[in-house]
Amino acid sequence: MALLARLRPLADGILVRLTAYYAAVFVVGWAAWNIAPAAARTFLERNLGPVMGGAQPTGDLTAPFTPAVPTPMGSSHEMAILAMMVGAMAIVLALPMAWVYMYTRQKKGFQQSVVHTIVLMPAVVAAVSLLVRNNTGLAFALAGIVAAVRFRTALDDSRDAVFIFAVSALGLACGVHLEFAAALSLLFNLIALGLWYSDFGRTPPGFEGARAEAHLQRALAIANRTSQFVARVDREVLESLSPAQLDALAQRVRKRRDEVAPSETPRWTAQLQVVVSDDAGRPAVEKILADRTKQWEFARAEFLPEGTRLTYRVRTRKAMPAQEVATFVESDATPYVASVSVQEDPA
Repeated sequence: MALLARLRPLADGILVRLTAYYAAVFVVGWAAWNIAPAAARTFLERNLGPVMGGAQPTGDLTAPFTPAVPTPMGSSHEMAILAMMVGAMAIVLALPMAWVYMYTRQKKGFQQSVVHTIVLMPAVVAAVSLLVRNNTGLAFALAGIVAAVRFRTALDDSRDAVFIFAVSALGLACGVHLEFAAALSLLFNLIALGLWYSDFGRTPPGFEGARAEAHLQRALAIANRTSQFVARVDREVLESLSPAQLDALAQRVRKRRDEVAPSETPRWTAQLQVVVSDDAGRPAVEKILADRTKQWEFARAEFLPEGTRLTYRVRTRKAMPAQEVATFVESDATPYVASVSVQEDPA
C-alpha cells in the first residue's frame, strides 16, 4: 500500500499522459492506414518505404513492406513529401521526450530554448538524414560544415546534453527507420522517468542494517552542530530547489521561526499627542522623550490650523509615568508646544 501511495502522484501525472499519448498515436496511425483509400495507401507505401527499415512495397495490405536494401529516392516532389512526413513524425515522437525533460527538471528549472530544441531538432536531423542518405559526397560536405559551426550556449546540466543527443538520434532514426525511432522514444522516456523517480545515484547502494544505522547516527551528530547542519542542508537539499521553491521555503522558515520564538515587539505604555507651533518644536520634543522615557517611536504628523499635531508611542520608566513625561514636554519645550495629551495603554 505504501508503494502504491508513492506511485500515485507519478501515475496521475506524466505516466498517464505518456500512455494516452502513445496509445493515441498508435490508434490514429492504425486507423488512418485502414481507412485511407487504396490510392492513398499506395502513395504512402511508395514514399514511406525508404524509411521503414529499407522496406519495399509488397502489394499485400496485411504486410505492406518487406526488408530490403535502401533504394535511391524518387522524384523531387516525392522527396519533399517524404521530408515533411518524417519531420512531422519526428516532432510527434519528440513531444513526449520534451514533456519528460520538463517534468524531471521542474525542481531545478529549465530553459525554454532547450525545450524548443528538443522538439525541433529531430525534424531537422530527419530531413538531413534523408538528404544525405544516398549521396556520400554530400554527407562528407555536410559533416565538414557542421564541424565548422561553433555554438556558444552552455548547457546548465549534463542531462540537458543527454536529451539533446537523444533527440538527435531520434531524428536520425526517423530518417532511416521509423519503427526504431518509436521504440527509442518510448524506451528513453521510461528510463529517464525511472532514474528521476528513484533518485538513482544520490546515495551509494547498500545502506541497510548496521550501515544505515551508522549513517543515521552520524547525521544526528551533525545536526547537533548548527554550522555543519546548515551546510549539509544547503548541499543536499537547497541546491536542488528552484527559485520559486526557495521563496516558498523562506516564507515557511520565517513563519516557523516566529512560532518557535516570537519576535519581541516593544510594549508601548502610552501615546502622546503634542501640538507644536512650528518645525523647531519636533526636535525639542524628541530630545525630552529620549531623556525621560525608556523607548519612544514617532507615529504620525497631522497639520491643524493651530499648528502640527505630533503623535508618539512611548514606553515609560517605572519612576516616571506618562503624565509626568507630558508635563516635562509641555514645560521644557516652551514656547514651541501648544498642548500635550496622553492616552494610556494604546491599542
